[in-house]
Amino acid sequence: MINSYIDPDVKNRISILRFVMIFGIVVLHTPTYVNIANVGSGWFDLTKAFFQSAVFRCTVPMLTCISGYLLFRSGLDRDFRKLWLKKCRTLLIPFLVCNSLLALFVYIIQAEAKLPMSYQLYPFNLGTMLDAAFGLTTSPVNYPLNFVRDLFILMILAPLFGLVLRRSPFAGLVLVVPVFWFNIDGFLIVRNEMPIMFYIGGMAAVQNWNIKRLDRYAGLCLVLFLALCVSVIYFKATNTTYIRFVAPILLWPASALFSDTKAGYWLARKSRYSFFIFLLHAPLLMVSFVLYKQLAPHVPYALYWFLTPVAVTCFLITAYKLGMAYTSVSFTRVFGARTA
Repeated sequence: MINSYIDPDVKNRISILRFVMIFGIVVLHTPTYVNIANVGSGWFDLTKAFFQSAVFRCTVPMLTCISGYLLFRSGLDRDFRKLWLKKCRTLLIPFLVCNSLLALFVYIIQAEAKLPMSYQLYPFNLGTMLDAAFGLTTSPVNYPLNFVRDLFILMILAPLFGLVLRRSPFAGLVLVVPVFWFNIDGFLIVRNEMPIMFYIGGMAAVQNWNIKRLDRYAGLCLVLFLALCVSVIYFKATNTTYIRFVAPILLWPASALFSDTKAGYWLARKSRYSFFIFLLHAPLLMVSFVLYKQLAPHVPYALYWFLTPVAVTCFLITAYKLGMAYTSVSFTRVFGARTA
């Protein structure tokens, strides 16, 4: 029998990490991306690479692990009808709305202005449009939402994962790793590490692991994580698989350093905005870069890169508050937001 109780401190740390990871994703996607092999030696180039090519590469594994832990801790996988109805409301509907509307907007812009973009929707092609709107075989037009796409698929698979987790968890892990890491599932899951981290999060919940065991080494874990990130930059490592899998093990204990602090409580309170920020940050970053290119002769790129993630995050938090204040019912249905 799963104990669905979650320690308040654990809840607080999950909220902290959720907001920090989502903000990290905004930083990760702020244009332009530079391959680690081409990073310059200046202080700004190295700082940008440190966050975009190392630190925030841990965001998806960390968030996926948390999702697996929370789902299987709640035992919701045992009631697949309730699970799927809930996830259709909180994941599928926001995914479809945000992608479909953006796909339509991009198509109209490309048709009218003939603008070349990484996702070319004009002239019309049914297969390309379906991928752009629904992410059937590849990333959707709102490219960060391939995470939501994959997470929804994992929710569909959760009852099956749950059966294995309760009967033979380690044998299940031995099966899950090769099936998804070597892409035996085809295009079912885009990000290969997500099912593995989701399953590991489920193991922690089902087997009632003491997830605070390493808290006494919180400082050391943080130092080790940062050292790994520095090594990525120093050696210009293009393969960051190791840091993506190790990061949750190090970052979770490290979060204990911030849990019972004013900064930690402030970050935890911002967690409610995380999903909304995630849904809409990419289009705003795209618009911001188009505007920046007009101002580039007068505005240093470093200033743009440092300020834009903060500005986009603040703008979306404000939009969320306004949406909940004036159109709470519609806003909740479209974006999967929780009512007060």
